[in-house]
Amino acid sequence: PPVNTTKIGELSYSTSLNDVWGYADTAGNEYALVGVRNGFSVVDVTTPSSPVQEFFIQGRRSTWRDIKTWDHYAYVMHDPSPQGGGDGLLIVDLDSLTNPRYKFTYPKVTLGGVEDSATRSHNLWIDENGVLYIFGADVGLGGAIMLDVATDPWNPTYLGIYNSTYLHDGWVRGDTLWGAALGNGMIASDISNKSQPQFLAQWNTPSVFAHNCWVSDDNKTIFTTDEVSSAYITAYDVSDLSNVTETDRMRVVPNNQTIPHNAHVLGNLVYTSYYTYGLHVMDAQDPSWLIEVGSYDSSPLSGSGYDGAWGAYPYLPSGNVLITDIQEGLFIVEFNGTLASRVYAYVQDSLTGQAL
Repeated sequence: PPVNTTKIGELSYSTSLNDVWGYADTAGNEYALVGVRNGFSVVDVTTPSSPVQEFFIQGRRSTWRDIKTWDHYAYVMHDPSPQGGGDGLLIVDLDSLTNPRYKFTYPKVTLGGVEDSATRSHNLWIDENGVLYIFGADVGLGGAIMLDVATDPWNPTYLGIYNSTYLHDGWVRGDTLWGAALGNGMIASDISNKSQPQFLAQWNTPSVFAHNCWVSDDNKTIFTTDEVSSAYITAYDVSDLSNVTETDRMRVVPNNQTIPHNAHVLGNLVYTSYYTYGLHVMDAQDPSWLIEVGSYDSSPLSGSGYDGAWGAYPYLPSGNVLITDIQEGLFIVEFNGTLASRVYAYVQDSLTGQAL
């Protein structure tokens, strides 16, 4: 049963879904930006009980499609397609949803003095400075292509590439790039000079399959997921990159084989989509003591399969959470804000004063 959550809306699709992002316009209307196996869907969720698809843009079929936004633009890419080739980077102007302006473009990359272009990628991120990071693209080792989308969102310009290892996903704030490199663990890179990224740190995650990462608001803690059966959400103290230390790890139901997918930080909460186990909300106010405070299972399936909840987006102004379930469709869920209570105790010998 749901814990501290309520489903307030749902939209079914005839095709399987993948990732999800959100968007709110200047009038306060809220939208779900939904990755579909054969394209990109924009859904008005302003009235959660009556979600309405505004438009759909056809694309190559792919299991993986990721979306991020800058200003009123959405940026979309997919990973390998059984149709071959790739659509490149889809840019959608969300200013007019009745007749949306969009285009497909192939980001140019200069690597070793040779020009190449990205036709597909696994994931995207856009930092607070309007730099788009394209992770796991079909260029070089598949690291992180960096593009300026702040200057001209419709025409991104190339800034540089991190090409030391394949990155499955990543996250950036300031001059630090955090990359999830699967079997190569987590990496941190100084990208203050985007034409020459510099190594900062590397470490392995518990199941040695670093899939996703997100940093706390104070930049002291990073949360990672391993995309394998019975894996953990793990918290690390990264305040000193010469000595990255694990502070805690959590499995929502130990040994039940479920797979954590994508974790997102909002304040002291971490919202994570688990494939066959739905949304889970974790209180991380104390990173050394992670506590689950909410859940909503969108999937009737169970076990270790790569089915069910792909993504969970918690950043809409309303506080509503968007969940994309591969088989079941789009869910709009409300979390009631319940936080964890912790009791800290120090026990000592009354005669010696020594800690017990």
